[in-house]
Amino acid sequence: MKNYLFLLLIACTGLTLQAQDAAKDIKKAGRFLGTYNLDPSGSADKLAEAVQLADSAIKDAEVKADPSAWQIYGEVFMTQVNSDVTALVLNPESKVKDPYAAGKAYKGFSMAAELATKGYQTKDAMKALSAGLQNIYYMGSSLYQSGNYDAAYEAFNATHNGYNLLMKNEESTTFDPAEHEKTLYYSAVCAQQAGKMDIAIDIYKQLVDAGKAEAGVYEALIGYYEESDPALSEKYMKAARAKFPNDQALLYREINYLLAKGELSSLIESLNKALEMDPENVSIYVTIGQIYDKMYQDEVAVDSAAAREHFDLAMSYYQQALEKDEKSFDAIYSIGALYYNKAAAYSVELNTLADDYTPAGTKKYDAKKAQMDAAFADAMPFFKQAEMINPEDTNTLIALKEIYARQNKLDLVKEYQAKIDAVQQK
Repeated sequence: MKNYLFLLLIACTGLTLQAQDAAKDIKKAGRFLGTYNLDPSGSADKLAEAVQLADSAIKDAEVKADPSAWQIYGEVFMTQVNSDVTALVLNPESKVKDPYAAGKAYKGFSMAAELATKGYQTKDAMKALSAGLQNIYYMGSSLYQSGNYDAAYEAFNATHNGYNLLMKNEESTTFDPAEHEKTLYYSAVCAQQAGKMDIAIDIYKQLVDAGKAEAGVYEALIGYYEESDPALSEKYMKAARAKFPNDQALLYREINYLLAKGELSSLIESLNKALEMDPENVSIYVTIGQIYDKMYQDEVAVDSAAAREHFDLAMSYYQQALEKDEKSFDAIYSIGALYYNKAAAYSVELNTLADDYTPAGTKKYDAKKAQMDAAFADAMPFFKQAEMINPEDTNTLIALKEIYARQNKLDLVKEYQAKIDAVQQK
């Protein structure tokens, strides 16, 4: 029993000594910082030692409970931030010595204020934070530009929370309030880039709820919930389009959404809006044409008048695309496909006439076959032109092979089958 008590006493003494060492280390860090501040250019090593001691000492439980220790911690890392910012201003290629110093500086001052037992402790912490806030923000921008998104998130988050803390404690600051409004968004963007999606999404939701969300916030939320919660994604999309009706990125996201859902009428409306915003965009003309082509195919067997109208509209948009770019593969191929689809519709009608061997039936069959052959012939030059632009497009080669087969040009069927095989083997 005596041996056990002796060992326990040794253990407790060891813990006490470690705590004393940590308390001494944080004070030593403060002294090294003071030495550095007297001669920054001649005692850079003292700042490095102060950083190391502060980082280590603050892990101790007793040190963590001391507001003065946190004040020293904040001042050490704020000085590191200031040193890094000065180096970056002089040389943008300069390496940041501690990318996380900005977040640590804010934590030091915020904890010093939180644990303060005397008014001057809070005041000292807030004054130091106020003086350093601009450089904390600058560090966030620099880290973002360098691609260190995780550390940039910490810096922007520290800027945002730091400003709020200053306002809460009625401490004045020269930091621009307009920039403060952006820092929460910047922190979310950096969190997203750093792979911290839960944090980013929470912030984006805060911005939406506060009515301060930019278009990019909605776009991120729409994309995030696109698969996991389509209804919520649609909700954000509708809200975004109402708030930012002229934002192209959101408009194109809506177009892709409507394409996936097959809501053709709404899609055409959105695409025409896109044309107003971007009238030189050939792909929009082609996409509208393809929608009318799809509507033509759906109606050709049930409403011939509507089918003809949509065929003409599809052709009109494809031709407008060619007016913008006479070598547009998509527009040229799509005209060929439009004629091909027309011919295919005739072939379906032709099959219904094939069993009628009466003179009248034969006459109808021959007339319909002539229409089908003419439509395939109309498609041919556009597919040939598409092949010249992109000789390895499989759909074009297959279409030409099928037309030659219907024309009973077996040598060309064989030639195009060889082309198809060659492309597919690559």
